[in-house]
Amino acid sequence: MLVFKHLFVTVLNKIYVCLGKKVISMFFKRMILLVIFITTVSYGQVVNVNGVVLSEDNKTLSNVEIGLVSSNGEYNTEVKSGVDGSYTFMNVPYGHYTIVYSYNNFSDFKTIEVSKANVYFELKVEGQHKVLDNIDIVIQNKKQQLERTGYAMNVISIDNAAYQSVQTNELLDRSAGVKIRQDGGLGSKVSYNINGLSGRSVRIFIDGVPAENFGSAFSINSIPPASIERIEVYKGVVPAYLSQDALGGAINIVLKQKRTSSLNVSGSYGSFNTNQYNVNGSYRADNGLTVNGTAFYNYSDNNYRVYGPMIRTSDAEGNITYLTKGAKRFNDAYESYGTQVNVGFTDVKWADKFFIGTVLSKGYKEQQHGSTMEKVYGDRHSRRNSEMIALNYDKKDFLVDGLQFKVDASYGNYTRQVIDTVGIMYDWSGKPTYDKDGNIIYHNGKAEVGDKQSMRKDLDKSFALRANLSYEFIKNNILHVNYFHNTFKRSVTDPKEHPVVQSLINTRDLQKDILSISYENISFNERLRTNLFYKNYNQKATSNEPERIDKDNYKINQSVITKKFDGYGLSLSYRVWDSFYLLTSYEKAIRMPAEEELFGNSSENLLSAILLEPEKSTNANIGFNAGPFRLGDHVLSVNATYFYRDTKDMIRLIPDDSRGEYAKYENLENVLSRGIDVELNYSFREKLMFNFTVSKFDVLFNTEFNKRGEPYPFYRTQIRNEPSLKLNANLSYTFKDLFKKGNSLNVYYNVYYVEEFHRNWKNVGGAGLDIIPAQYPNDIGAMYQLHNKKTTISFDAKNIFNQHIYDNFGLQKPGRAFYVKVTHSFFN
Repeated sequence: MLVFKHLFVTVLNKIYVCLGKKVISMFFKRMILLVIFITTVSYGQVVNVNGVVLSEDNKTLSNVEIGLVSSNGEYNTEVKSGVDGSYTFMNVPYGHYTIVYSYNNFSDFKTIEVSKANVYFELKVEGQHKVLDNIDIVIQNKKQQLERTGYAMNVISIDNAAYQSVQTNELLDRSAGVKIRQDGGLGSKVSYNINGLSGRSVRIFIDGVPAENFGSAFSINSIPPASIERIEVYKGVVPAYLSQDALGGAINIVLKQKRTSSLNVSGSYGSFNTNQYNVNGSYRADNGLTVNGTAFYNYSDNNYRVYGPMIRTSDAEGNITYLTKGAKRFNDAYESYGTQVNVGFTDVKWADKFFIGTVLSKGYKEQQHGSTMEKVYGDRHSRRNSEMIALNYDKKDFLVDGLQFKVDASYGNYTRQVIDTVGIMYDWSGKPTYDKDGNIIYHNGKAEVGDKQSMRKDLDKSFALRANLSYEFIKNNILHVNYFHNTFKRSVTDPKEHPVVQSLINTRDLQKDILSISYENISFNERLRTNLFYKNYNQKATSNEPERIDKDNYKINQSVITKKFDGYGLSLSYRVWDSFYLLTSYEKAIRMPAEEELFGNSSENLLSAILLEPEKSTNANIGFNAGPFRLGDHVLSVNATYFYRDTKDMIRLIPDDSRGEYAKYENLENVLSRGIDVELNYSFREKLMFNFTVSKFDVLFNTEFNKRGEPYPFYRTQIRNEPSLKLNANLSYTFKDLFKKGNSLNVYYNVYYVEEFHRNWKNVGGAGLDIIPAQYPNDIGAMYQLHNKKTTISFDAKNIFNQHIYDNFGLQKPGRAFYVKVTHSFFN
């Protein structure tokens, strides 16, 4: 125990030195250490469940397969009885469980309650052959529980994807209603579109905490699937406990936090010199001391070929040559690495979960071009650094029975620097351009972007606090109160700036407070689940930005903008029968402009837009969740949702200059979104799996006249740069006991389709209008797992027909690519 205390104190001191005295005061350190010493005598609320398996004549039976599953599906493990017929499940939390056991042609189950006084269970194998092909146990896994709460949502289970060479964003892109908008290859800018609403309208969370609090280097882009337990996708209405102004929906990445000992490593290599490595593990001692950690490394040259009319070169005479065979990207490398470590206690008397953790990460990204592929860069790049410390506490029956208290707090320092100091003019040959005399041509100001060199560094500091109280004051009646506070401060420095500018105060501040109250009721024999909620939003944005008066004189242009709004809504879930649920939700939603939208992002050529208005939307969903239905060896489930969004002042990203260098956000007056999502899942003998999703949605500009009373030419047309139809189909088959008993081979085929869409307004521009063509990349892969379930080897081929894949405003994504991945688990 002394070793663990020493380890904990050492980690705490490292974090303290790294983030500084302002983060953790000496008083705070001593209080934490006091808690550690007090809790060394605490005992966990977990027990070992054991028993014996007997035949009908009371003889012990060995090698009986026994499974233990919790009622909520979160605990699920298997053992076999020993030579004396005994079995043991280690570290089982208190609660209700089902034991499923089988021996030869016999199988049965029994429901149990695990508590301090109830840990021994005798299992009986009867003489007659009793086979339960479909054991009728009502056990909802976490996916089913969440998808039946009344919210329009999908839960993505990672499963085999953890062993494949796929990115987390690829898994999201296959989900119904979700469209990933990405500017290029690994590490490129990503935005998320749910049912036609995108950008920061869709909020990203990691374990329920806003992702921006982790820094840009630790994000969905960099977190490997192997570190993820599941992904929750909320479409439209978002539960109040997430405590954010998510108007278009939310994506919550739930990381693995096992309460048992585990250690997993993986490594993959593939096209474009892409390397990805990951280590994740956990440890839990008998007294509840728990350590969870993950580390990752990503690198890619991203030197895939691109094609099109913008891919060209020019000679000293100004003659332009179009590269019909395409050109390789040459300044687009990406590298990121980082670690997340949590140390604390789980399942002890004073806490269900208590963690102090840190996230440390770094990133490097070269920039190949601006908001379009017209102007190419050869030296411009950015560097990022993130340092964050976090505290998490969760306790059920806090002070009184039925009261749950949760708090998440974090403080982070995030540095982002853009380096543009060379200024050589390149073209798509990957080489500098020359004048008639053979001299290298430089951009004006010797910078590839703008009219002056830049080493701008954004120093961001963020503090976030989220607190939640949930009280079941009467059975099946729960009151939730959530409070979220976030303070964001940015200071800007640039040694290449004018000395006068360097002497001025150059800061951006954003403060946000959100209070939400919700009431949850379960009635009519637990058939109807109702959730009513109210949200109050407050935000204050302050910008102190230098403004040039003349050649050598500047002044500070200060803007202070305060906004206050209220929102409300409800969600309903009704169980018509055990495998069929009707779901509906409604919300008057508000979404405040985020820091990047207001203050810009120099590393991505994003300009500030401090005068942006908040988005306001009326969101409604109605749908059903049906299944799984079992018919012999066949299992089928299907869910569908119709959605409606009436959005005022939608915040959208647009190119801001004719050269395609810069972009900024704008408000669209009124946008109407409506459509349907459908997801179908089928399996046969748990070997053949088929998943199909389709999303059809219209995102229409819905303002007929401008402020001068003139009609808009694009009234009731699809907004620019927005597809309206996407589908995904995935087919896989598992060959069991291949080459050796226990070995398995899983092969899959995936096809993704996006209908063609217009880069600009559909009825503006006449002939030669830019159209992003329909695209349907096909992927195949295979995964071979050894009998010990510890080692897995996978092979993936992406975009096997080498189709040209385009996204935001015609930016091209990688072509055909191949990857190999090896995963090993040191504990089953």
